[in-house]
Amino acid sequence: MNANYGFKRLAAFLGLNFCLTLAVCSGFLFFAGGHPLSLAFAGAALVSNTAMLYAALSLPAVPLYFFAAGRGLLALLVGVFQMTLVTDLAIYKIFKFHLNSMVLNLVLTPGGLESLDQGWGTKALFVLLSAALGFAQWYFWKLSKELSASPLLRGRKALALSSVLLLSVFADKGLFAWGTLYDSAYITRNAQLFPLYQPLRIRTFASKYLGVKLDKEVKGGIDLKYSGLDYPKKPLAVEPPRRPLNFLIIVVDSLRADMLNPEVMPETWAFGKKAALFENHYSGGNCTRFGIFSLLYGLYGNYWFPMLGERRGPLFLDVLKKQGYDLRVYASAKLSFPEFNKTCFVELPREGIYDEPPGEDGARRDRAISDKFISYLKTRNTKKPYFSFIFYDATHGNYDYLPGFNKFEPAAGVSQLALNMNNVGGLKNKYKNSVYFDDNVVGSILKALKAAGGLKDTVVIVTGDHGEAFLERGRYGHNQGYSPEEVHVPLVYYEPGRAPAVVVKALTSHLDLVPTLMPLAGVKNPVEDYSGGRDLFEKGERSFVPSSSWDTAAIITEKAVLEMPLEAYKGGLKAFDAEYKEVPKGAAAFSPLILQFQKEATRFYR
Repeated sequence: MNANYGFKRLAAFLGLNFCLTLAVCSGFLFFAGGHPLSLAFAGAALVSNTAMLYAALSLPAVPLYFFAAGRGLLALLVGVFQMTLVTDLAIYKIFKFHLNSMVLNLVLTPGGLESLDQGWGTKALFVLLSAALGFAQWYFWKLSKELSASPLLRGRKALALSSVLLLSVFADKGLFAWGTLYDSAYITRNAQLFPLYQPLRIRTFASKYLGVKLDKEVKGGIDLKYSGLDYPKKPLAVEPPRRPLNFLIIVVDSLRADMLNPEVMPETWAFGKKAALFENHYSGGNCTRFGIFSLLYGLYGNYWFPMLGERRGPLFLDVLKKQGYDLRVYASAKLSFPEFNKTCFVELPREGIYDEPPGEDGARRDRAISDKFISYLKTRNTKKPYFSFIFYDATHGNYDYLPGFNKFEPAAGVSQLALNMNNVGGLKNKYKNSVYFDDNVVGSILKALKAAGGLKDTVVIVTGDHGEAFLERGRYGHNQGYSPEEVHVPLVYYEPGRAPAVVVKALTSHLDLVPTLMPLAGVKNPVEDYSGGRDLFEKGERSFVPSSSWDTAAIITEKAVLEMPLEAYKGGLKAFDAEYKEVPKGAAAFSPLILQFQKEATRFYR
């Protein structure tokens, strides 16, 4: 093959795919925001990022092209690349994040794929798109033969095209560098708009060599690459109580705070009359992993990573285990995803874990684990105290419920890709029906507990791991941000001997459960030795509560929210008002709180 002709045909083939990638990735522009500066930056970044992706793609493309056997592999490689971008756009539309380590974790972790609801419509669409992209590669290869003779690939026109691409890179990186120097939220908010985008930050360079005076705003976030933990700060001093209490924690997946009412959750609502209700309670995470972690460890979500790496369980369960408690876990979904079997329950004996109940959907599995726990109540050794953790899943994802629980109508499933304000009502009703069903199984446990006399010696907690949004603020689901729908959850706390019918309006957090329960188990240490929370009933105002996700965290106050990056690639700080509307340059007001957050988020590292 003539080398000159070969390079031209390869350039034509990649050029056609470049245009296709631009078309696909232009879908991200719908999420850039309407400000002219945002659109200008996003437009430059679209072309720049695509050019950089193809610069990387050309490295394997050149050697593959010049071997006959490699050309089919090249077409396959480019086709997979295009399909990955299409999939990424779909993921971003639903969840507002790109394909990343969480998705890889989902695929590679045993039980991970089982946690997703895969409809036939989605699978059929995936197959159809794959076929269409495969046909596109065949057509582009055929068309590239004709285009290899095009004047666009010769002389000044080729140079002009290259110059446009280079200018887009300079415009993109220059705008972002300027945006980070002067805290332009219109630019920095789009730092993760495109997949694999690499921002340019020159704050340190500009301050040191260009004499630029940076603002005094404290930047939040921590480096998670620490080698060890200083946890607890001091060895625990424990005096086991003469009459140990039992502990029962019931968590309903995706349970938002406004579901706790007589209409949707009558059983839990009635039980709340005997307990304390916390009206302003927040999860320590906007997804299951960090919500449950904060609940059982009493720590900021960023400590999940070293705890997972070191396979360390919660101190609270360590204390109970040493006192001879019967430790039990009942879960509708496998504990291998998220990796609770390597963190929260790593020290529990396998015989105490029931996480593979029968049933083809979440509702039947939820009923199965309830029946299993009730059976345990009837047969357990009453001379031995117990800790039980029950985790329901019907309210997650597919929103399952059994016949007879369709209280809220119309209720219907909706493809997430087609979800909008016109059809979200039916999906929300389906969610409410699933909550109504899970409330019923919670009620069955509470009745069985009462019948067994357990309310005299058992602490009972009912809450959610995180919430669920239904486009109230333009978002669906969870793990997208820190809106009230995603992190504001109910909390019902019952403790034998504590005055009933208490309504607590103070700001509280999942991190506060461990500091409240530890003294009941005989721990004498101050809370600061083992937790970032405080006793649920402690008097006095608190400045904020934290919440976390994979690579971000939030400071939540009574009137505002600050979102912070926990990794360098996540861009700048974002401030939101009480209605969760972004406030440009509003982060500066959080500076004192950022310092407090950062101190607590690093306190247990060596």
